[in-house]
Amino acid sequence: MFNIGDACVGFWWRFSPQTPILPIPKLSFEDNIIEDEDTTLTCKLRDMEGVEVNLEIKGNTTLTNCQERKKVEVSKNEMYTIRTCTLEVTKEMDKMEFICEAHFKSQSQPEKMYLRSEPDFTDCPDKQVWIEGRESSFHCKATGYPLPNVTCAKGPARFIEGENFKALRNMTGTYTCAAINFDKVSKPVEVSVQYKPEVLDIKVDPPLHNDGDTVTMTCKAVGEPAPSYRWKPPSSDVQFSADNSTITIKSLKTNHHGKYRCTASNVHGDHSLEQELVLAVQPKISDIKVEPSMDVFEGDNITMSCITSGFPDPVVTWPKLNSEVELSPNKHEIKIWGIKKKHEGNYSCTAQNKHGTVTRSRQIVLAVKPKVLSINVKPSTSVPEGENLTLTCVAQGVPRPTYSWQIPTPTTSVLYSHDSSVVTILAVQKEYSGGYSCTSQNKHGHHTMTKEITVTEKNSGHRVEVSVTAVLTLLLPTGLMFSLL
Repeated sequence: MFNIGDACVGFWWRFSPQTPILPIPKLSFEDNIIEDEDTTLTCKLRDMEGVEVNLEIKGNTTLTNCQERKKVEVSKNEMYTIRTCTLEVTKEMDKMEFICEAHFKSQSQPEKMYLRSEPDFTDCPDKQVWIEGRESSFHCKATGYPLPNVTCAKGPARFIEGENFKALRNMTGTYTCAAINFDKVSKPVEVSVQYKPEVLDIKVDPPLHNDGDTVTMTCKAVGEPAPSYRWKPPSSDVQFSADNSTITIKSLKTNHHGKYRCTASNVHGDHSLEQELVLAVQPKISDIKVEPSMDVFEGDNITMSCITSGFPDPVVTWPKLNSEVELSPNKHEIKIWGIKKKHEGNYSCTAQNKHGTVTRSRQIVLAVKPKVLSINVKPSTSVPEGENLTLTCVAQGVPRPTYSWQIPTPTTSVLYSHDSSVVTILAVQKEYSGGYSCTSQNKHGHHTMTKEITVTEKNSGHRVEVSVTAVLTLLLPTGLMFSLL
């Protein structure tokens, strides 16, 4: 009989057309078998797919050194099981029968039985670290039956668990990882994307600085983990902040000028940036100096110098210069040879550097010594006694001159204009005849002119008091001052 998993050569088999016929092993002997010598018995059987075969050689004697092996016959492309045994031959073994039994064993692959169960995270760390630019994935394992699908999402971005992608720094954040089959379970996962530091900027404060100023330089860098800082300054006379990101210079000096290198470092590398510290001063015009002096007379040769400061050195320009003005090579000075009236006016100097622009003006007015041009008399240089006498002094000069008078006889009845250029003598008397002198004066000098006045006898019988009253009524509205001394 043939039992499942066990078969031998001697059996009977009831089979249907679909039942496979088991192969029969073949037993063979050596060609020349001699008494008292060892011989080898060989059993051979072609293998069947999915069936395990064990061979056994049997006879009414003892067999030794039995071994079983597999052999491939290349020509037939078939696999065989071969068993050999050794027999010590005796005379009694002549015509002794031997058989080879084949024992077959066949079984299915193991199959697991699963119970339906909701998803459950088994290996999903709360915090995960990726490195920028490297292949990364979410590590978030879950069990359950059917096997759940696991995805992790942040906003519109969604990733499948185990799927590879290149990590970017903007992927940092909190993701929700969900395991889904017939049920759903989720948990937050914090992702940190680490990357090499980068120095973005070195800020100098104040941006405009001069010798003696307090200056700070702050290094701004990004990186994950947060980078540490180190500096390479041109001078050791500086102070560092607690985190080393800021340098402070208490009093800027020449030895502080130069290049400052800031390096930011973390476990992924380092990055450096240099910032050159030099004076940074807005342009300033302290003066427009005129030589030989501020008092310029017609015909003088003058030089105007634009006195500037700033760093970098400002560029100087003089807008709207005419062709008769000579400009120095560095444009800081202009020269006018034999200055004339037409050269009067405002001269503007503009200083400019990368930190700003400033303009300053100087007015050139020719200085003129005072000179009395005329003394106008009303009614005339011969005035009747009792009449009013008005003298007007006409003078020129720059700056504008002041006026003073000398009259031949002191009197208490005198009217002066606001600038004293006009004087009126009320009800002149005979003794008022003589020279009336007008003096004009400014800082450049003075000049005097004298006008001779003659007081004649008056034929009219009018009273002096009436005449004086009439003059006062007419003259007061003109802005003349009445002085009764």
